[in-house]
Amino acid sequence: ICYDFGCKTQVKINITEPEWQSVAGWFYPRATTAKAERRQIRQAIGWMEAVVGRHTPTHRYTALNLEHGGKSPGQMDCIDESLNVTQYLSLFETRGLLRWHRVVERAYRRALFDDHWASQIESLENRARYVVDGWFQDNGYLPLIEPTEIWSDLSLLGQFTYPSD
Repeated sequence: ICYDFGCKTQVKINITEPEWQSVAGWFYPRATTAKAERRQIRQAIGWMEAVVGRHTPTHRYTALNLEHGGKSPGQMDCIDESLNVTQYLSLFETRGLLRWHRVVERAYRRALFDDHWASQIESLENRARYVVDGWFQDNGYLPLIEPTEIWSDLSLLGQFTYPSD
């Protein structure tokens, strides 16, 4: 896990078996569609962040934090957030929790100001790619999952919706 902007601080944590089961439980019953699995991924990522926050100062993370260095340890930029979420997704994948998606390289959105990174998954059904972006929400809240082509379109910035499910 990394935090403090640009992965300045890196730590290895061990979560307990009950903590892991509480995260993995979001994938049961098994999803019958890719869309249903994306809903499960949102829930599991949000909860995984809460669990990891018990072991690191990332529980203090506040969304959209642009203040490099931050006022308190545990703050993250999009680099930290995307690397951590990619690790969580890879763990879900290796543990056999994903059956409709695979983890792919992180997505990068270039802009005049504020370039941005996000984790990314690909549908095994149709190869459509989706970003999984937790940087826009405080620690433990549900991340944005959006088709990569929409997320990448800067003209749509600010129009993302956060489903209530």
